[in-house]
Amino acid sequence: MKLSFIPGVLMLATTIAIHAEEAKEAATPAKEAAPAKEAAAPAKEAAAPAKKAAKPTEATTAPVEAADAAPATPAAPKLTPEQIKTNSSYGFGFQNGRQFAQQVGRFGIGLTDLETAEFLKGFVAAMSNKEPEVSEVKIQAAMQQLGDLLEKREKELAAKNLEAEKTFLAKNGKRKEVSTTKSGMQYEVLAKGGDKKYEAPKEGAEDNKQFLVNYRGTLIDGTEFDKSPEGKPVPMTLEVVPGFKEAITTMPIGAKWKLFIPAALAYGDQRRSEQLGPNSTLIFELELVSIEEAPPAPAGGGFPMPQMPEQ
Repeated sequence: MKLSFIPGVLMLATTIAIHAEEAKEAATPAKEAAPAKEAAAPAKEAAAPAKKAAKPTEATTAPVEAADAAPATPAAPKLTPEQIKTNSSYGFGFQNGRQFAQQVGRFGIGLTDLETAEFLKGFVAAMSNKEPEVSEVKIQAAMQQLGDLLEKREKELAAKNLEAEKTFLAKNGKRKEVSTTKSGMQYEVLAKGGDKKYEAPKEGAEDNKQFLVNYRGTLIDGTEFDKSPEGKPVPMTLEVVPGFKEAITTMPIGAKWKLFIPAALAYGDQRRSEQLGPNSTLIFELELVSIEEAPPAPAGGGFPMPQMPEQ
């Protein structure tokens, strides 16, 4: 499995530098304050009808006005120019750091693979439109050889994870609470649920069902890699890994299962993130809340702009 990440990393680094440079130009006190006012506007407009409707008449009273009024949106704190610079700088760094971590994490690159001082030096040099201190030839050579090291490391990790999976599933499958399907997925019933299950559409008909689920995903060493929001079931379609798909189309509505999904029914030998390495065995605590008709796709397409993290 050859890792062709080098052009992507270089492009990402360039994109980050350009984005940060543009953000720096936009981050004057006057312009920084503008988004807060714009964000607050919808809340004020939404609250206006409630205030008008709640005026005392023969059919309304003051207590009703208080009950129906929308909660006031807290005003944004007034910051000094120094605080604006400090907080926005941290925000830009945090946002770009998270994006960079997600990008390179898919190749198994973490902070321990980088010299952070040199990374920041190169970042600042690019933002300042300076010439790099290290030649492009040396950078390309280093990137290429880093790719070779990562490829070797990934192959070793894939073999290690596969061996750990065999040991784990062999032992886990012997437990009386655990059942194994024909595909090799194992599951344990934590709550039985009702009688209704997923029904596949007739041949030729479109399957537009969505599955509302609560879930928590971990690795066999207990590391949590994903989790649905507390009290907010997540809608999913059948465009999921085979093991997960098998579960949600088999288990009754209202049931809660613990899934043990082999790598072959998950992401195989492909790394998905810094945590989900090659041949990762996935464990899910999965609750199927309901099965509904999927809403129509929104018109217009496109993606929302990324939001700055709250300070």
